[in-house]
Amino acid sequence: MASGTGMLLVYIVGWGIVFGTFVHYYHKRKAVALAKLEAWYPSHPERDIYYSLLTLQKSQPDAVSNEVLKAALIRRAMTDIMRAVEVQANKATLPTLVKAGAMSEEFLHQFNAAEAELNAEMVSVVQEAERLQKGWGNGIMPAASEMINSSRLRELREEMLKQSFEAANCRRSVYMEDLSPVEREKATTDGTSENQALLKSDVLLSSIFNMPIGEANKIAAAAHAKRQAEAEAQNKEASVAETEDEEASVAETKDEDAQAEEETAAAA
Repeated sequence: MASGTGMLLVYIVGWGIVFGTFVHYYHKRKAVALAKLEAWYPSHPERDIYYSLLTLQKSQPDAVSNEVLKAALIRRAMTDIMRAVEVQANKATLPTLVKAGAMSEEFLHQFNAAEAELNAEMVSVVQEAERLQKGWGNGIMPAASEMINSSRLRELREEMLKQSFEAANCRRSVYMEDLSPVEREKATTDGTSENQALLKSDVLLSSIFNMPIGEANKIAAAAHAKRQAEAEAQNKEASVAETEDEEASVAETKDEDAQAEEETAAAA
């Protein structure tokens, strides 16, 4: 009985050692693999610029003012906020993809590490802001967020104006292109219905970006000339290709005639 109990204990201890060794090396290999993962955000140029300016200020106080450091820190905070928005947008999706097997678990670990690093980075920004100006730590993130929104609204407005300008420009170019030479002459004559239609496009063009009507007309005329040049180039290429085909056909016919004559002569 005692011998059987001893063997059981040896068996249990042996399996415990094997299992413990396996767990130890498994976690060790996993830690090494996580350490080798690439960063989610490999670089942070705005942070590097800020610390470069801070180092320069320490060595040459007159070269970099606090206002310059504040501007650099604002840019750094803007980058952090945009990355935080991206992280929050992906946070709910990635675990689902990992569970479904669409992504590896290492990818999720990489994302979690990036989130932790980003949180530490934002805390560092707040601390730097408080160091530069007492009480600014609580206001730098809202200020950076407002600047991001203003920048995006400006970009959206510029894109909308650009599309409106291109649409009006194309409208005028197409209108002029569809006119016959006689109708085009009427369009440039005051008082005609064609001229009134053209003026509507000119006013629309001039209202965009507050451009003078003359400048808008020049741009529209340049676009029309470009379209005409492209059409002429295409027609020229088609004509050259047609000529080459005709020459090749004539040469082939001559070769066939010559071959037929040779066969006739040989038969005679």
